Amino acid sequence: MRLRIKREKIFFTVTWLRWILAFVVGTALLLNRRNIALFIFILTALVGFFENFITRNYPSQLRMIIDFFADKLLVNIASIVLALKGIVPVWVAIIFLSRDTLLVTGGTILLYKNLRREFKPTVLGKISYFFQLMALMPPMLNRQVDWYVMSAALILTISAGVYSFVKSEFRFMRRKSDLDEFRIYKLLKFADILTLLNVALGLISIVLSISNSFKQAAFVLFIAVFFDYLDGKVAKSMKQQNTFGKELDSLADTVSFGVAPAIFGFSLMQVASGINPLQITFGIIAFTIFLFCGILRLARYNIMDLKGAFQGMPITLNGIIIPLAYFLDMPIKFYPYVYLVLGILMVSSLRVKKLH
Repeated sequence: MRLRIKREKIFFTVTWLRWILAFVVGTALLLNRRNIALFIFILTALVGFFENFITRNYPSQLRMIIDFFADKLLVNIASIVLALKGIVPVWVAIIFLSRDTLLVTGGTILLYKNLRREFKPTVLGKISYFFQLMALMPPMLNRQVDWYVMSAALILTISAGVYSFVKSEFRFMRRKSDLDEFRIYKLLKFADILTLLNVALGLISIVLSISNSFKQAAFVLFIAVFFDYLDGKVAKSMKQQNTFGKELDSLADTVSFGVAPAIFGFSLMQVASGINPLQITFGIIAFTIFLFCGILRLARYNIMDLKGAFQGMPITLNGIIIPLAYFLDMPIKFYPYVYLVLGILMVSSLRVKKLH
Protein backbone atom coordinates (compact mmCIF):
# COMPACT_ATOMS: atom_id res chain seq x y z
CA MET A 1 0.00 0.00 0.00
CA ARG A 2 1.31 3.37 -0.99
CA LEU A 3 0.59 6.36 1.27
CA ARG A 4 0.64 9.94 0.06
CA ILE A 5 0.80 12.22 3.08
CA LYS A 6 -0.84 15.57 2.37
CA ARG A 7 -1.67 16.83 5.84
CA GLU A 8 -1.91 20.49 4.89
CA LYS A 9 -4.77 19.73 2.45
CA ILE A 10 -6.82 18.00 5.15
CA PHE A 11 -6.90 21.21 7.17
CA PHE A 12 -8.62 23.08 4.34
CA THR A 13 -11.52 20.65 4.54
CA VAL A 14 -11.88 21.15 8.29
CA THR A 15 -11.72 24.94 7.95
CA TRP A 16 -14.44 25.04 5.27
CA LEU A 17 -16.53 22.77 7.48
CA ARG A 18 -16.40 25.42 10.21
CA TRP A 19 -17.87 27.94 7.74
CA ILE A 20 -20.83 25.67 7.16
CA LEU A 21 -21.31 24.94 10.87
CA ALA A 22 -21.45 28.69 11.59
CA PHE A 23 -24.50 28.96 9.32
CA VAL A 24 -26.00 25.87 10.98
CA VAL A 25 -25.73 27.65 14.34
CA GLY A 26 -27.55 30.68 12.93
CA THR A 27 -30.29 28.50 11.41
CA ALA A 28 -30.83 26.63 14.69
CA LEU A 29 -31.12 29.92 16.60
CA LEU A 30 -33.64 31.28 14.08
CA LEU A 31 -35.75 28.15 14.54
CA ASN A 32 -35.53 28.42 18.37
CA ARG A 33 -33.53 25.21 18.72
CA ARG A 34 -31.16 26.71 21.26
CA ASN A 35 -29.77 23.41 22.58
CA ILE A 36 -28.74 22.33 19.09
CA ALA A 37 -27.32 25.80 18.37
CA LEU A 38 -25.24 25.76 21.56
CA PHE A 39 -24.03 22.22 20.87
CA ILE A 40 -22.85 23.09 17.35
CA PHE A 41 -21.45 26.46 18.55
CA ILE A 42 -19.24 24.81 21.18
CA LEU A 43 -18.27 21.99 18.80
CA THR A 44 -17.23 24.45 16.08
CA ALA A 45 -15.21 26.56 18.52
CA LEU A 46 -13.39 23.46 19.83
CA VAL A 47 -12.63 22.21 16.31
CA GLY A 48 -11.23 25.66 15.49
CA PHE A 49 -9.05 25.66 18.60
CA PHE A 50 -7.55 22.23 17.91
CA GLU A 51 -7.13 23.01 14.22
CA ASN A 52 -5.19 26.20 14.97
CA PHE A 53 -3.03 24.34 17.47
CA ILE A 54 -2.19 21.52 15.04
CA THR A 55 -1.70 23.61 11.89
CA ARG A 56 1.04 25.85 13.26
CA ASN A 57 3.61 23.57 11.62
CA TYR A 58 1.81 23.72 8.24
CA PRO A 59 1.57 27.42 7.34
CA SER A 60 -0.55 28.51 4.39
CA GLN A 61 -1.56 32.02 3.43
CA LEU A 62 -4.93 30.97 2.03
CA ARG A 63 -5.85 28.77 4.99
CA MET A 64 -4.97 31.52 7.45
CA ILE A 65 -7.43 33.83 5.69
CA ILE A 66 -10.31 31.37 5.46
CA ASP A 67 -9.62 30.29 9.05
CA PHE A 68 -9.96 33.92 10.13
CA PHE A 69 -13.31 34.21 8.32
CA ALA A 70 -14.53 30.96 9.92
CA ASP A 71 -13.95 32.40 13.40
CA LYS A 72 -15.63 35.69 12.55
CA LEU A 73 -18.62 34.03 10.89
CA LEU A 74 -19.28 31.95 14.00
CA VAL A 75 -19.33 34.95 16.34
CA ASN A 76 -21.06 37.42 14.04
CA ILE A 77 -23.81 35.13 12.78
CA ALA A 78 -24.63 34.08 16.34
CA SER A 79 -24.63 37.66 17.67
CA ILE A 80 -26.72 38.99 14.76
CA VAL A 81 -29.40 36.30 15.14
CA LEU A 82 -29.49 36.77 18.94
CA ALA A 83 -29.92 40.52 18.37
CA LEU A 84 -32.70 39.98 15.81
CA LYS A 85 -34.55 37.82 18.32
CA GLY A 86 -34.14 40.46 21.04
CA ILE A 87 -31.98 38.27 23.29
CA VAL A 88 -28.93 40.57 23.20
CA PRO A 89 -28.98 44.31 22.48
CA VAL A 90 -28.50 45.28 18.85
CA TRP A 91 -25.58 47.53 19.73
CA VAL A 92 -23.64 44.50 21.03
CA ALA A 93 -23.88 42.81 17.62
CA ILE A 94 -22.94 46.12 15.95
CA ILE A 95 -19.75 46.39 18.02
CA PHE A 96 -18.73 42.81 17.23
CA LEU A 97 -19.54 43.25 13.55
CA SER A 98 -17.92 46.69 13.23
CA ARG A 99 -14.54 45.54 14.47
CA ASP A 100 -14.49 42.58 12.10
CA THR A 101 -15.82 44.63 9.18
CA LEU A 102 -13.02 47.13 9.74
CA LEU A 103 -10.44 44.34 9.83
CA VAL A 104 -11.83 42.60 6.74
CA THR A 105 -12.05 45.84 4.75
CA GLY A 106 -8.50 46.84 5.64
CA GLY A 107 -7.18 43.35 4.93
CA THR A 108 -8.94 43.22 1.55
CA ILE A 109 -7.37 46.53 0.53
CA LEU A 110 -3.92 45.35 1.58
CA LEU A 111 -4.32 42.04 -0.24
CA TYR A 112 -5.53 43.83 -3.35
CA LYS A 113 -2.46 46.04 -3.35
CA ASN A 114 -0.08 43.17 -2.68
CA LEU A 115 -1.02 39.47 -2.51
CA ARG A 116 2.15 38.71 -0.61
CA ARG A 117 0.54 39.24 2.77
CA GLU A 118 -0.49 36.79 5.46
CA PHE A 119 -2.93 36.98 8.33
CA LYS A 120 -1.31 36.90 11.76
CA PRO A 121 -3.81 37.47 14.59
CA THR A 122 -2.57 39.57 17.49
CA VAL A 123 -2.67 38.30 21.06
CA LEU A 124 -5.32 40.91 21.88
CA GLY A 125 -7.41 39.72 18.92
CA LYS A 126 -7.23 36.10 20.13
CA ILE A 127 -8.24 37.07 23.67
CA SER A 128 -11.18 39.16 22.45
CA TYR A 129 -12.39 36.25 20.29
CA PHE A 130 -12.30 33.92 23.30
CA PHE A 131 -14.36 36.32 25.42
CA GLN A 132 -16.82 36.80 22.56
CA LEU A 133 -17.41 33.04 22.53
CA MET A 134 -17.87 32.94 26.30
CA ALA A 135 -20.23 35.93 26.24
CA LEU A 136 -22.54 34.42 23.60
CA MET A 137 -23.05 31.03 25.28
CA PRO A 138 -25.37 32.07 28.17
CA PRO A 139 -27.84 33.92 25.88
CA MET A 140 -28.07 30.83 23.67
CA LEU A 141 -28.88 28.60 26.63
CA ASN A 142 -31.18 30.63 28.87
CA ARG A 143 -31.74 33.95 27.05
CA GLN A 144 -29.88 35.85 29.81
CA VAL A 145 -26.73 37.90 29.21
CA ASP A 146 -23.86 37.63 31.69
CA TRP A 147 -22.93 41.30 31.63
CA TYR A 148 -19.62 40.80 33.41
CA VAL A 149 -18.35 38.50 30.65
CA MET A 150 -20.12 40.51 27.94
CA SER A 151 -18.58 43.78 29.17
CA ALA A 152 -15.12 42.22 29.10
CA ALA A 153 -15.77 40.94 25.55
CA LEU A 154 -16.95 44.39 24.37
CA ILE A 155 -13.99 46.23 25.93
CA LEU A 156 -11.52 43.77 24.43
CA THR A 157 -13.24 43.91 21.02
CA ILE A 158 -13.04 47.72 20.92
CA SER A 159 -9.43 47.64 22.15
CA ALA A 160 -8.49 45.08 19.47
CA GLY A 161 -10.14 47.28 16.82
CA VAL A 162 -8.20 50.35 17.92
CA TYR A 163 -4.98 48.34 18.16
CA SER A 164 -5.40 47.13 14.57
CA PHE A 165 -4.67 50.71 13.43
CA VAL A 166 -1.30 50.48 15.21
CA LYS A 167 -0.43 46.91 14.26
CA SER A 168 -2.27 45.39 11.30
CA GLU A 169 -3.06 41.70 11.44
CA PHE A 170 -2.38 41.44 7.69
CA ARG A 171 1.40 41.53 7.43
CA PHE A 172 3.82 41.45 4.52
CA MET A 173 5.55 38.12 3.96
CA ARG A 174 8.63 37.36 1.95
CA ARG A 175 7.82 33.87 0.67
CA LYS A 176 5.85 33.24 -2.50
CA SER A 177 2.07 33.51 -2.23
CA ASP A 178 -0.06 30.37 -2.65
CA LEU A 179 -3.24 32.26 -3.50
CA ASP A 180 -2.81 32.00 -7.26
CA GLU A 181 -2.93 28.21 -7.04
CA PHE A 182 -6.47 28.26 -5.64
CA ARG A 183 -8.50 30.25 -8.17
CA ILE A 184 -11.97 28.64 -8.11
CA TYR A 185 -12.53 28.92 -11.85
CA LYS A 186 -9.37 26.86 -12.37
CA LEU A 187 -10.27 24.21 -9.82
CA LEU A 188 -14.01 23.65 -10.28
CA LYS A 189 -15.09 20.85 -12.66
CA PHE A 190 -18.51 19.54 -13.71
CA ALA A 191 -18.31 16.61 -11.29
CA ASP A 192 -17.77 19.09 -8.45
CA ILE A 193 -21.20 20.62 -9.17
CA LEU A 194 -22.73 17.28 -8.24
CA THR A 195 -20.65 17.28 -5.06
CA LEU A 196 -22.01 20.74 -4.20
CA LEU A 197 -25.54 19.35 -4.69
CA ASN A 198 -24.63 16.64 -2.19
CA VAL A 199 -23.61 19.20 0.43
CA ALA A 200 -26.72 21.29 -0.33
CA LEU A 201 -28.87 18.24 0.38
CA GLY A 202 -26.99 17.72 3.63
CA LEU A 203 -27.77 21.28 4.69
CA ILE A 204 -31.44 20.82 3.73
CA SER A 205 -31.56 17.67 5.87
CA ILE A 206 -30.08 19.61 8.80
CA VAL A 207 -32.72 22.35 8.51
CA LEU A 208 -35.50 19.74 8.25
CA SER A 209 -34.18 17.92 11.33
CA ILE A 210 -34.05 21.14 13.33
CA SER A 211 -37.65 21.82 12.21
CA ASN A 212 -38.68 18.32 13.42
CA SER A 213 -39.51 17.19 9.85
CA PHE A 214 -37.74 13.88 10.36
CA LYS A 215 -39.37 11.88 7.56
CA GLN A 216 -38.36 14.47 4.95
CA ALA A 217 -34.87 14.79 6.48
CA ALA A 218 -34.35 11.03 6.19
CA PHE A 219 -35.48 11.00 2.54
CA VAL A 220 -33.09 13.83 1.73
CA LEU A 221 -30.20 11.81 3.20
CA PHE A 222 -31.06 8.97 0.82
CA ILE A 223 -30.92 11.39 -2.12
CA ALA A 224 -27.57 12.75 -0.90
CA VAL A 225 -26.15 9.21 -1.03
CA PHE A 226 -27.18 8.99 -4.69
CA PHE A 227 -25.40 12.26 -5.57
CA ASP A 228 -22.31 11.17 -3.62
CA TYR A 229 -22.17 8.01 -5.74
CA LEU A 230 -22.91 9.92 -8.93
CA ASP A 231 -20.19 12.57 -8.59
CA GLY A 232 -17.52 9.90 -8.31
CA LYS A 233 -18.79 8.10 -11.39
CA VAL A 234 -18.94 11.32 -13.41
CA ALA A 235 -15.45 12.41 -12.30
CA LYS A 236 -14.03 9.04 -13.32
CA SER A 237 -15.82 8.88 -16.70
CA MET A 238 -14.87 12.50 -17.58
CA LYS A 239 -11.32 12.08 -16.20
CA GLN A 240 -11.87 14.94 -13.74
CA GLN A 241 -10.43 13.18 -10.69
CA ASN A 242 -8.09 15.55 -8.85
CA THR A 243 -7.04 16.63 -5.37
CA PHE A 244 -9.53 19.52 -5.24
CA GLY A 245 -12.43 17.20 -6.07
CA LYS A 246 -11.30 14.74 -3.42
CA GLU A 247 -11.12 17.45 -0.75
CA LEU A 248 -14.49 18.91 -1.81
CA ASP A 249 -16.07 15.46 -1.69
CA SER A 250 -14.73 14.93 1.83
CA LEU A 251 -16.20 18.22 2.99
CA ALA A 252 -19.57 17.36 1.43
CA ASP A 253 -19.54 13.91 3.03
CA THR A 254 -18.69 15.40 6.42
CA VAL A 255 -21.76 17.63 6.22
CA SER A 256 -24.21 15.15 4.64
CA PHE A 257 -23.17 11.95 6.41
CA GLY A 258 -21.52 13.31 9.58
CA VAL A 259 -23.11 16.56 10.73
CA ALA A 260 -26.59 15.95 9.27
CA PRO A 261 -27.04 12.46 10.84
CA ALA A 262 -25.70 13.75 14.19
CA ILE A 263 -28.23 16.61 14.25
CA PHE A 264 -30.93 14.18 13.04
CA GLY A 265 -30.33 11.91 16.03
CA PHE A 266 -29.97 14.74 18.52
CA SER A 267 -33.19 16.39 17.32
CA LEU A 268 -35.06 13.08 17.60
CA MET A 269 -33.98 12.69 21.22
CA GLN A 270 -35.01 16.27 21.99
CA VAL A 271 -38.65 15.66 21.01
CA ALA A 272 -39.00 12.00 22.03
CA SER A 273 -41.16 11.13 25.03
CA GLY A 274 -39.72 9.08 27.86
CA ILE A 275 -36.14 10.26 27.32
CA ASN A 276 -34.59 11.48 30.57
CA PRO A 277 -31.78 14.08 30.90
CA LEU A 278 -29.18 11.37 31.55
CA GLN A 279 -30.03 9.67 28.25
CA ILE A 280 -29.86 13.01 26.42
CA THR A 281 -26.41 13.69 27.90
CA PHE A 282 -25.25 10.25 26.79
CA GLY A 283 -26.72 10.96 23.36
CA ILE A 284 -24.77 14.22 23.04
CA ILE A 285 -21.56 12.36 23.88
CA ALA A 286 -22.37 9.59 21.39
CA PHE A 287 -23.24 12.00 18.57
CA THR A 288 -20.06 14.01 19.20
CA ILE A 289 -17.90 10.88 19.11
CA PHE A 290 -19.71 9.81 15.93
CA LEU A 291 -18.96 13.15 14.24
CA PHE A 292 -15.31 13.13 15.32
CA CYS A 293 -14.92 9.57 14.00
CA GLY A 294 -16.42 10.65 10.68
CA ILE A 295 -13.94 13.52 10.38
CA LEU A 296 -11.04 11.24 11.33
CA ARG A 297 -12.17 8.62 8.83
CA LEU A 298 -12.25 11.15 5.98
CA ALA A 299 -8.92 12.66 7.03
CA ARG A 300 -7.32 9.21 6.92
CA TYR A 301 -8.89 8.50 3.53
CA ASN A 302 -7.45 11.74 2.11
CA ILE A 303 -3.87 10.76 2.93
CA MET A 304 -4.16 7.19 1.67
CA ASP A 305 -3.99 5.73 -1.82
CA LEU A 306 -5.53 2.33 -1.17
CA LYS A 307 -6.54 0.72 -4.46
CA GLY A 308 -9.84 -1.16 -4.76
CA ALA A 309 -10.95 -0.87 -1.14
CA PHE A 310 -11.71 1.49 1.74
CA GLN A 311 -10.15 1.20 5.17
CA GLY A 312 -12.95 1.62 7.67
CA MET A 313 -16.65 1.82 6.89
CA PRO A 314 -17.34 4.55 4.30
CA ILE A 315 -19.05 7.53 5.92
CA THR A 316 -21.62 7.51 3.10
CA LEU A 317 -23.26 4.41 4.61
CA ASN A 318 -24.51 6.60 7.47
CA GLY A 319 -26.86 8.17 4.93
CA ILE A 320 -28.44 4.74 4.41
CA ILE A 321 -28.27 3.07 7.84
CA ILE A 322 -29.64 5.94 9.95
CA PRO A 323 -32.66 6.72 7.72
CA LEU A 324 -33.42 2.97 7.57
CA ALA A 325 -33.33 2.82 11.38
CA TYR A 326 -35.84 5.67 11.45
CA PHE A 327 -38.21 4.17 8.87
CA LEU A 328 -38.04 0.78 10.65
CA ASP A 329 -39.19 2.54 13.85
CA MET A 330 -36.16 1.65 15.93
CA PRO A 331 -36.68 2.94 19.51
CA ILE A 332 -35.03 6.33 19.88
CA LYS A 333 -33.28 5.33 23.11
CA PHE A 334 -31.11 2.95 21.06
CA TYR A 335 -29.88 5.64 18.66
CA PRO A 336 -26.78 6.66 20.71
CA TYR A 337 -25.58 3.04 20.72
CA VAL A 338 -26.05 2.75 16.95
CA TYR A 339 -24.10 5.98 16.41
CA LEU A 340 -21.26 4.75 18.63
CA VAL A 341 -21.04 1.48 16.66
CA LEU A 342 -21.03 3.39 13.35
CA GLY A 343 -18.29 5.69 14.67
CA ILE A 344 -16.11 2.73 15.68
CA LEU A 345 -16.64 1.07 12.29
CA MET A 346 -15.59 4.26 10.47
CA VAL A 347 -12.22 4.48 12.24
CA SER A 348 -11.63 0.73 12.32
CA SER A 349 -9.21 -1.18 10.08
CA LEU A 350 -12.12 -2.95 8.40
CA ARG A 351 -11.59 -3.25 4.63
CA VAL A 352 -14.61 -2.54 2.46
CA LYS A 353 -14.42 -3.25 -1.27
CA LYS A 354 -15.15 -0.28 -3.51
CA LEU A 355 -18.12 -0.37 -5.89
CA HIS A 356 -17.07 -0.01 -9.51
